[in-house]
Amino acid sequence: MPTLPPLSCSTITFRDRALPRALDTIAGLGFHQADLGALAGLCEHVPPRGTAAELAAVADQVRATSLTVTGVNADPGSFTTRADHTAVREAMYRLLDFCADVASPRLVLTCGEPEDRTIPAGEQLRRVADGLEPVLGHARETGVELTVEAPHYLRLVNTMARTTELLAILAPGITQAWDVSHVRASGEDPAELFPHFAGRVSTVHLRDALPGDIRRPMGLGDIDFGRVLAVAESAGYRGPLVLELETHDSPFASKEEEVRSALSHLATACSESTDRTAPAAPTAPSAPTTRAESVIRTVPGAPAVSARPGGEVR
Repeated sequence: MPTLPPLSCSTITFRDRALPRALDTIAGLGFHQADLGALAGLCEHVPPRGTAAELAAVADQVRATSLTVTGVNADPGSFTTRADHTAVREAMYRLLDFCADVASPRLVLTCGEPEDRTIPAGEQLRRVADGLEPVLGHARETGVELTVEAPHYLRLVNTMARTTELLAILAPGITQAWDVSHVRASGEDPAELFPHFAGRVSTVHLRDALPGDIRRPMGLGDIDFGRVLAVAESAGYRGPLVLELETHDSPFASKEEEVRSALSHLATACSESTDRTAPAAPTAPSAPTTRAESVIRTVPGAPAVSARPGGEVR
């Protein structure tokens, strides 16, 4: 992989400015694709619980740009509590309609609040799966892919073991967002584990991290992005690669400078990965157990992660 593949840029990177300016900035930096942020309290470029009229107004702003939308990253609420979730589900329906309106191929959900230790984790995961099933029905009606971001280091599904457990009980039509920073923050290697999940991954988010810290500027964490991208390509992944620089304590004078530095870092990483060999496929059971296999087997009886319907990769 001698050259940097085309990237999308999330508006979460520019959450400090209004949506039209964020989109203009992304286009001005040379991107042709953008992810849209709809995260309550963090980046509400798309209002996560907006009315149909509010979302229609935002859709007009999005269509006024030259950018292609690769996804809407949203947090309209979750199903993990014991409350009535009708409002959450209806907000997801409206967001799916919004996705269809702006030709976004997917709605990405954070899938769960932080863990409630008064409720068994398995019960909370089941509530997520059960709550999303009717939402998947609406997603199919709108022609939009329903995707969960798993793992998510700051939420219920904060380990690869829980990710495996959740994916095993989710409806097969629900795909996975692979945020390398959340995988690394959980203490795992996103390149080593990616082949085990690649069949269900429909979007990849790029941000640097260290174990326990998901918000490192690119190059100030320890993720090997050259290896990540080489492994993804080797696994047949052809979906979007989304630069999502929601960082803290950035040493850069501006977000624009941080994005340019990140692009340079990724280009260098890709160039350095040219002579590397991607990890081999998982070996036969008689071979020594790898760290990746240990993670996958953490959940007793969990089936292998299923491929996306039809085996297609967007």
